[in-house]
Amino acid sequence: MKRLIGFLCVCFILFIVYFDVTTGTLPKSSSSPAKEPSQPVHQTANKHKLQYVKKTMKPGDTLLSIIEQEEGSLKQPIESIVRDFQELNEGLKPEQMQIGKTYKIPSYK
Repeated sequence: MKRLIGFLCVCFILFIVYFDVTTGTLPKSSSSPAKEPSQPVHQTANKHKLQYVKKTMKPGDTLLSIIEQEEGSLKQPIESIVRDFQELNEGLKPEQMQIGKTYKIPSYK
């Protein structure tokens, strides 16, 4: 019985690793990063005049990974990025973003 449970645990762990590597949360790497066609930068009517880009979420995307893809690196503190994202998206937290939905991502260019 112990061997059967051990075998099932090993199979489950191998499946988890396989799933994560093939379709999971790890970002796909490529030798030449293919960027999506640049979308127009919009401005809000807020007092700060935040610029943003509309992006549709794909599997593995996070707020920080999208900003890094757009700008090359993070030039703003993470707290500032999260605050600006919430301001642009009516208080939505970055953890609540869903695949396939479009969000306003702050642009600091």
